[in-house]
Amino acid sequence: MSPGASLWLRLGVATSVAAACLAALAPPHPDGRLSAAGASAVGLCCGVVLFAVLARARPILGAPGRRLPLLAGRVAVFGLWAANEEVMWRRVALGELLAAGAVPALVASTIGFALFHRARSVHLGTGGAFGALYLGTGALAASIAAHWTYNVLVAAAVERRRE
Repeated sequence: MSPGASLWLRLGVATSVAAACLAALAPPHPDGRLSAAGASAVGLCCGVVLFAVLARARPILGAPGRRLPLLAGRVAVFGLWAANEEVMWRRVALGELLAAGAVPALVASTIGFALFHRARSVHLGTGGAFGALYLGTGALAASIAAHWTYNVLVAAAVERRRE
């Protein structure tokens, strides 16, 4: 299977599993403190700060030029991937663990998130930040926006290094 086909298959399966979990499960969630729009704005800012801290670099998005359709497609894929992971790790895993308390739920879901990624130490930091953001705002939109923003900035930095 080609790398492109493998990516689309994994994205399709992840989206299906996340949608099924949302339909079938109703885990507890933190009290809502912000609207979806407010939480998204906070998440976007947190994603930028998280990138700057972990990458020790200023976030820079280059002018897309002729690559605008490709860039738009990548941004959409990163958004869907971030939403899938946030549904699974924050809404489902962290939510199901909330009965044990916010801190144990955050720690356990963050460790699980890190174990499912290659760069485990980095993902302990990002998973902890996304989970804390979800708990702090009470809105999954905040962690999705932060995760999406962080991933887009990482991809842009990787792309700049290749040029």
